[in-house]
Amino acid sequence: MESWDLSDLGIEADEVGLENARTVVDAVAQRPASTAGTIVKGEGEGEGEGEGGGGKELAEFLAGQKFI
Repeated sequence: MESWDLSDLGIEADEVGLENARTVVDAVAQRPASTAGTIVKGEGEGEGEGEGGGGKELAEFLAGQKFI
C-alpha cells in the first residue's frame, strides 16, 4: 500500500487539522436502538419476480419510506 505525508502532497501542516476543517459538528446524539424492521415476503402480486411475486408489496414499502 502506498501512503503519502503532507509534504508529498504539498500541504503545509498549518493548513490541516481541526482548526482548518471545512465542516463543524454542532451536536451529536446516541444512535437509537435497532428495531425488528419490515420483511417483505414474495407472496403477493407481481409479474416476473419469481415464485410468489412480492414486487407490489416491495414497491409500496419503498414508496412509503420515500425511497422511490
